Amino acid sequence: MPSAPRSRPRRPAESPRDDFADDTTIDEVEYSGADLTRAETHALGLEGCRFDNCRFGGVMRGVTIYESELSVCDMANLLADECSMAECAISTSRLTGMSWTAGSWRDVLLEGTRADLTSFRYSKLRTVVFRDCDLRQADFEGVEFRNVVFEHCNLTGARFTGTAPRHNLCFTDCTLTDIDGVAGLRGATVDGGDLLGLAASLAREAGIIVRW
Repeated sequence: MPSAPRSRPRRPAESPRDDFADDTTIDEVEYSGADLTRAETHALGLEGCRFDNCRFGGVMRGVTIYESELSVCDMANLLADECSMAECAISTSRLTGMSWTAGSWRDVLLEGTRADLTSFRYSKLRTVVFRDCDLRQADFEGVEFRNVVFEHCNLTGARFTGTAPRHNLCFTDCTLTDIDGVAGLRGATVDGGDLLGLAASLAREAGIIVRW
């Protein structure tokens, strides 16, 4: 299980002091109802922060988020390139269309969140739990999985082409219909109840024609 972010004293965000800026670090700040959209943000560090009902948008490159909490946030269509997140919790948020490419998540809990059409292509996911999430058509192509669990998630149409599950990739009570790249799940553990939905995808990739 991911480590919960440490409880820290935080001060309310102040503008312009706590506005996002390139090549800066922001520590122990609480943002509430803030629009944090920028055209591009480079090499920003966020540590021990809390984001409540905030909006993230635009492009992020080389951004690091550490020991932070995000609740009821809108990260839809955010483009995050080579960014990292560690020891964080995201809950009841919207990530539709977010792209987190060639980056990393470590010790992260994503819970009760709409994350359809997201892309984690060529990222490293280590000790991550996706719980009660809408992950329809999410793209995990080329992802390296280590100690990753999907619990009660809808993964209809998700893509796993070329993934490399190194250790402990597990699906529990998930919807696994129309999966693209089933071979990329080699070595994963799937609940018996989830296998029925996965069967059609397995048959399709094996070239088996099923008649009903």
